[in-house]
Amino acid sequence: MNTSDTLESPQRCTIQSMFHPFKPKSFPFGKKVAAEGYEWMYTDRIQQVEAQWLASDNLYVQPHYLQALEDAKTTGLDFRYLLMFKNGQPIGGITLQLLTVSAAHSIRSLRQGEIRDFWDRLKFLLASWGKYRFMIWGNMFLTGQYNQWWKAPEDEIPALQSATLKVLNCIARQEKIQILMARDCFERDQPLENAGYHAIDFQPNMCMDLSKDWKSFEDYLNAMSSKYRVRARRAFKKTEGIIFKELDLRQIELFADDLNTLHHSVVEQADFNMLWAGKNYFVQLKEQLGADFCLTACFEKERLLGFYTTIRNGKELDANFLGFDPKANREYQLYLAMLYKMIEQAIVLRCEKICFARTALEIKSSVGALAQKTYIYLKHTNPLLNYILPTAVRFGEPKEEWVPRHPFRED
Repeated sequence: MNTSDTLESPQRCTIQSMFHPFKPKSFPFGKKVAAEGYEWMYTDRIQQVEAQWLASDNLYVQPHYLQALEDAKTTGLDFRYLLMFKNGQPIGGITLQLLTVSAAHSIRSLRQGEIRDFWDRLKFLLASWGKYRFMIWGNMFLTGQYNQWWKAPEDEIPALQSATLKVLNCIARQEKIQILMARDCFERDQPLENAGYHAIDFQPNMCMDLSKDWKSFEDYLNAMSSKYRVRARRAFKKTEGIIFKELDLRQIELFADDLNTLHHSVVEQADFNMLWAGKNYFVQLKEQLGADFCLTACFEKERLLGFYTTIRNGKELDANFLGFDPKANREYQLYLAMLYKMIEQAIVLRCEKICFARTALEIKSSVGALAQKTYIYLKHTNPLLNYILPTAVRFGEPKEEWVPRHPFRED
């Protein structure tokens, strides 16, 4: 194949993409393009490459999960997939998400008009300049590096990843992207930094390893110091009149509007949020994942007060989206009760680890979660704006002050 008709050379791609406007598409969906010693197929539908998508045991890169995200039709979010071939055989795949974001809408203080001083006014002015189109190498619905699989020999993966970064630069031009994002690396990534990406350490991922000695939830409580065990039992008393019920697919469909309303009531209070789960998200995940997706609702008699969702990924349980009535949460400590219920679920399922994701760091710490540092890598396609990007991000980033808690007895 003559690659000059479809893809610029690596040098032209990386240099011209910084100083010239976007050019016509060079990666038509569903067609192989040769570059960097490999062949690449780019598409917007997982079904188109499902037969060649040799995903690992990781649920989050398997076609049925990716199909659920597509079918949920979240506003402002589009899906892309990049498949790599060598000698006609698939050797790697990457999930991409294209997201249009308004900073003025994503930052709560700006969204709600909480302008208190000069710096708030400046933030609002800068954030109001327009919308930004992101290409995300990762998954906006999760905290973690769930975005790729490789079947290439171990010693070839660095070269393959380097070639992938060059191809992504060209795809960014094609898709009219302003900011490229590689999500949730648990350690510094030198190839990304060499390619001009900036490492930003946002809020950590809150995770807890489950002891093999915990055969029941009571074992978990007994591992706590008396102070935190008393606190847990006090929380249980507050929810004695609340019924926690796992919903099946039909019930999730029935309560879809109420679940969406409760979810949005929580999202609206988050300091920073780029994505709101669509109304069909919970229905699609239950339909595609079955028992691996669990939505538990909280009822006071017939009244729905809140809900939380979890996804089982092998031996790991991941907290996903939730929602609750703010007044009911204050009265019954619903959020704390939900965290304990998730831990109990993980123990019953014999999981080895539970991840609670970001936000609400201190309360998650109080049930036993530890902070796992994560880096998000960002790169602006404009060289000048890329230079000042880290400063701009830090300027607009909401801060959460918190004190790590230590609920378990020391042996």
